[in-house]
Amino acid sequence: MSIDWESGHGPLSGPISAAGTALAVTYAGYVADVPPAWAGAVAAAGLVGHHIAGVQAKAPRGTLALRAAAWIGAGGWCSWALAGGPWSVHALGALAAGAVGLGTAMGGARTKATRAEQRAAEKLAEAERTRRRAGQRDLADQWVARIARVCNVSNCTVVGIEQWEEGGGYTLEGETPPGGATWRQIKNYEDGLAGDARLPEGCGVEVQQGVHRGAFLINVTTANALVGDVVYPQDYSPLSMNGPLPLGVHRDGSTFAPCLRQNTATTVGRKGSGKTNRMHLGLAGYARMTDCLPWVLDLNGGGLALPWLRAWHAAGRHGQPPIDWVADTPEKARAMCEALLRIAKARKPGYAQLMIEHDDDKLPVSPQVPGIVIAADEIAELYSHRARRDTTLRAAGDALLQVVELARAVACNVDAAALRATQDVLAEPQLVKQSGLKIGMKSDETELAYLMGWADRLNPQDAPYPGCGFAKELDEPARPFKAYRLKPTQIADIVAACSGRQPSLDALSREAAGEAYEHRWDGTAHLFSAAAPVVAAPAAAPAVEQPPAAPRRRDVTADWGKPRPEGAPDDEAAAAIRDADARMRQINASIEDASRRDPDLEAQARAIFDAGFGDGDEDGALGDAIDTARTRPEDPRKALVREVVAQAGPEGIGPEAIRDVLSRTRPDVDLPSPETIGRWLAADADVHRPRHGRYALRPRPAPSTSPAPPGVDVDLLCQAAELVVSTQFGSTSMLQRKLRVGFAAAGALMDALEHHGVVGPSDGSRARTVHVRPDGLDPVLARIRQTQNGGS
Repeated sequence: MSIDWESGHGPLSGPISAAGTALAVTYAGYVADVPPAWAGAVAAAGLVGHHIAGVQAKAPRGTLALRAAAWIGAGGWCSWALAGGPWSVHALGALAAGAVGLGTAMGGARTKATRAEQRAAEKLAEAERTRRRAGQRDLADQWVARIARVCNVSNCTVVGIEQWEEGGGYTLEGETPPGGATWRQIKNYEDGLAGDARLPEGCGVEVQQGVHRGAFLINVTTANALVGDVVYPQDYSPLSMNGPLPLGVHRDGSTFAPCLRQNTATTVGRKGSGKTNRMHLGLAGYARMTDCLPWVLDLNGGGLALPWLRAWHAAGRHGQPPIDWVADTPEKARAMCEALLRIAKARKPGYAQLMIEHDDDKLPVSPQVPGIVIAADEIAELYSHRARRDTTLRAAGDALLQVVELARAVACNVDAAALRATQDVLAEPQLVKQSGLKIGMKSDETELAYLMGWADRLNPQDAPYPGCGFAKELDEPARPFKAYRLKPTQIADIVAACSGRQPSLDALSREAAGEAYEHRWDGTAHLFSAAAPVVAAPAAAPAVEQPPAAPRRRDVTADWGKPRPEGAPDDEAAAAIRDADARMRQINASIEDASRRDPDLEAQARAIFDAGFGDGDEDGALGDAIDTARTRPEDPRKALVREVVAQAGPEGIGPEAIRDVLSRTRPDVDLPSPETIGRWLAADADVHRPRHGRYALRPRPAPSTSPAPPGVDVDLLCQAAELVVSTQFGSTSMLQRKLRVGFAAAGALMDALEHHGVVGPSDGSRARTVHVRPDGLDPVLARIRQTQNGGS
C-alpha cells in the first residue's frame, strides 16, 4: 500500500488509486497465502508513520484524522479480503463503498483547507492595507505639518496619496483650507518643501493645480530619475503635426511630448547641455510625421542636418530626404526665410476656402498640404548684434520674425535653439516672447528666470545633469524633464523606417516659394558625403561625364548640387509656375525687398489670389494662365513610360525596369533618369504604388449607367466634360471660370462628372483625377446624353 494515498491525487483520482493498490496487494497476498493478521499489522505501521509525518509537517487535525481513518479502513478490508478472497461481490462492494467515502471526505477536507487558506490570505492583505493606510496617514500628517511649517498654510487636507507605478516617488492630492489660500502659494515654496523633506540630490517637489484653484497636486520624487540616459523609444510609427512631439520624460515617468502645431519653440542651453541633441529629437519627430516638412537653418556648415542627410545617402536615397531644405550660408538662410514668409502670406487667402470647409480658423494640415517647420540651430547667427549689422542676415532674421508673428494659423513655424536667451545673444527678444514652448537645458538660475519668468522659482539643482532641463508650455508652470538620448545609429534607423513617408510641398506653396525652393539643393553635395568637396558647385570633371543632352531634373532626389545644363528643357512644373502667374512674381519680388510687415503687399497678394480662386473673378486671367500652363505639350517620353506601366499590370514596375524596357524597345529614345521617371509617375494621379518602388495604374471605377442627381443641365454637363477631358485638369474653379457658373453649380457639375466616371473622387484641395483621355471624349459625351435623357 502507498504511504500517502492522497499524495499527488485529488478527491477522484486519490480513492481510485488507493482502492486499486489495496486490491492488487491483497490479491498478491491471497495467492501467496499470507495470514490476514499481516494486513492489519502493515496498516497499523502505516498509520503510525503517516501520523508522525503529518505532525512534523504541521498538518491540520482534520487531515490527520482523515488519514488515520483511511489506514484503518484499508487495513480492515485487506484482512477480511485475505481471509475470504478479494474477488467476491461483497468484498468488491465494500472496497467501492470505502473508496467513495474516502473521496467524499477528501473533497470536504480540501474545500475546508482552501477556505482556510483564503481567510489567511485575506487577513494578510487586510493587514497590509492597514499598514499602508497607517503609513499613508503618517505621510499625510507629515506633509500637512510640512506645508504649514514651510508655506505658512495651516490646516491643509491630504485626500489621497498615489505611489507611481514605475516607482521613484508619489503624488499627494490635497486641498487648501478656507480663507483664500491657493495652490500657487504652495508652489512658491517647492525648493523649501524638498529641503524640509530631506530629498536626495536630483530629487525634488513639483506642485500643480488640482481640480480647482484651491486644490493641489504635489509630485514628490524620491529616486533620482534624471541621472542616467533615457534612450529614444524604438517606436517609429507615424506621427502628425497636430499631435505630440516626443522629447523626453518628466521626473514622475510621464512623457514630455508637446505639440508644436501652433507654438514656436525656443531652446537655450550652454555648450554640452544637450541642446543640439534636443534639436535632433525634434527632427526625429518631424521625420516621422506624414504631414510636416522640416527645413534646417544652420550657418555652422549645416551641421544639424548632416547625420540625417548622410544616413539617407548611405541608405540609397530612397524616397524623399528626411530634411526638405538646408540653409548653411547667409544667402541660403535669407532665401529660405523669405520663401517661408511668402508661403505663409500665400496660404492665408489661397486656402481660405479649405479652412471654411473644415470649419476651422487654422489650416488643416495633411500630406497634401503639409506644415513647415524651420529647425534653426544657433539662431544667434541671425539675431546677435553683429548679425543684425549684416544686411543679408538682418533680412533673413526679419523675415523669420514675421513668420513667427503671422504664420501660426497656416502651419509655418520655427523651432530655434541658442546658447542664451538674453539680449546680448538674441538682440530681438520678440522671438522668445512669441515662443509658446520654452526649454532651458542645464543652465543657471538667472538664465532660466529670464527665459521663463521669476514666478516659477526654478532651481537648477532640480536638473543638474546633461540632457536635463526645464520646459514651459504657454502659461503652465515649468517642469523638469530628461531629454531622450538620440545617437547617429538610431538616426539611421529612423531614416530607414520613415523612408517614403515624407510629404511633398503643395503646389500653392511651391509656387509662392519660387526659384529659391526649386534650386535649394544646388551646391549641397557636401551635406550628403564627407568625400564631396565643400563648394558651391560640383567639380568640372564629374560634370563632363554626364550626357550633354540629359534633361534637367528638379525633383528633390535628382541633380543634387549640379548646375542646370545650358539649353536643357524646362520641367513641366517650373514652366507652369513661370507662365501661370507673372503678376504674383512681381509681388514676390517686392516682398523680397520690402521691410517688415507690409500690409499693402499682403493686400496685393490677397487680391491676386482672390482673382484666381475666388467667386468674383470676372476675366479669370490667372486661372486661364494656370490652365494654359497645365495643358502645355508634355515630354513625349512620359507617354512611353506610362505605356510601360500600363503593360506591367497591377503588380507594377520600378523605374530601373522601365528604363530597361525602353532601352530594348525604343533604342532611338534618350532614356530619362530613374529619378525623372519616379517624379513623372508620382505626379500622375492615375498611377499609384502597389508596393515600395513599383508603379502601376490605379483601378478605375466603372462608369455609372444611371442619371446623375437631378438639377444638372445636360448641355452644361457635356461642356464641363469637354473642358475637363480636353485640358486633363479636373478643377472645380476652372469650371466656375470657364462656364461662368457659381461655386455650388460648379461643384454639382464636378460631382456629376464623377458619377459618370469622367473624374475621380475629391482629394482635398487637389484637382481631381481625369479618367478619360481626349481620344475617348465622344463616347463619353454620347453616354452622358443618353443616361441624362433617360435612355432616349
